[in-house]
Amino acid sequence: MLETLGLPEDLIADVRSMLNQRAAALEAVKPTPIGEVFGGSPAGSQLSHHTALAREHVAEAVLQMAAGLRGFRDELGSHEARMDYTDTQSAVDLKKIEAAAACVAPTDFSANNQCTLPTSGGDD
Repeated sequence: MLETLGLPEDLIADVRSMLNQRAAALEAVKPTPIGEVFGGSPAGSQLSHHTALAREHVAEAVLQMAAGLRGFRDELGSHEARMDYTDTQSAVDLKKIEAAAACVAPTDFSANNQCTLPTSGGDD
């Protein structure tokens, strides 16, 4: 259905595959422990601790980015399904409107077999 937007199906498949591969690559990267690279002083230990915390936050952000890529990949598929539903529903609605218009504005009621004339009332 996305090809109706001018996107070929193979391009859509390639993008979805690329998003999945990039997400997998991001999830595969594990940060290595830093250790005591800033020395044994109290300030060096504190800097090592803060650096380790920062690396953990970056690792969490990378995993969130991978989840976002997978979500975007999945959304491409659900967008396609929603477009298909919308197109189908629009066709049904337009057929109803077309039938109603033929009933409301016929050229001649005597030849109109889609609608029946009211048989009573109308003098309200």
